[in-house]
Amino acid sequence: MNPLYLIPVVLVIAGIAFMVYMNKKHSAVKDEIDLEVERKNYENYKNELLHEDFSQIVQWMKGKPIDAFTSASVPQSTLSKVAEIASTGLKNVALSAVGLKLRNIETDCFWVLSGNDLHFFRTDTVGELDEHIVFDNFRIEEAQLHYGGTLKTQAAIYLQSSEAYLPKTHIITFNIEGAPLPLEIHDRLNYIVDPLDILNVKKQFLTRAKYQVVGEKFIVILQNKFDHLKSV
Repeated sequence: MNPLYLIPVVLVIAGIAFMVYMNKKHSAVKDEIDLEVERKNYENYKNELLHEDFSQIVQWMKGKPIDAFTSASVPQSTLSKVAEIASTGLKNVALSAVGLKLRNIETDCFWVLSGNDLHFFRTDTVGELDEHIVFDNFRIEEAQLHYGGTLKTQAAIYLQSSEAYLPKTHIITFNIEGAPLPLEIHDRLNYIVDPLDILNVKKQFLTRAKYQVVGEKFIVILQNKFDHLKSV
């Protein structure tokens, strides 16, 4: 028998063995992470991430205080509505009043709570700042907040085993000159595994924990500042 025929079999067996090993390691490391303990480190994690992984947000805020921050997104329903309006050749005056450039492109977005203002940042496809919108106290006082469930735009991408990592959303809807503008608030910062950390399962879990601890605190701080947003 030509030994070359055995190569695919060996590769398959090696691949299965590697998957079994990684799954065991995955479970062992996951059991080591206690989110309740990690949540006590919120302030340290927030400052750490703002100086390291998300230092661009500090630059975008230009010295303004950052009380809380997390990831964001534009609901597909909003994108569809804007696309429909654009196809008819009409201009959405209400949306353009706040300058929001809604495009059907998945790029990183962020929320920052600074004092009584909410800052919405949208990046372009290379991560550079594309849009910065400030919703002041007046806009927030007229806004509504409700739970939006798992982020729908990502739900079909992940396996069921990874569902725990999907962000849960709250939808904050602003009244822009009589027109509703819904935007999504994530309960964790968007985490993309660094290719260099593929085998470093412990680092992945610790990073995910930090991203969740910092992101989930956003809604709590927002609702404590704006009491009317607690009815969700």
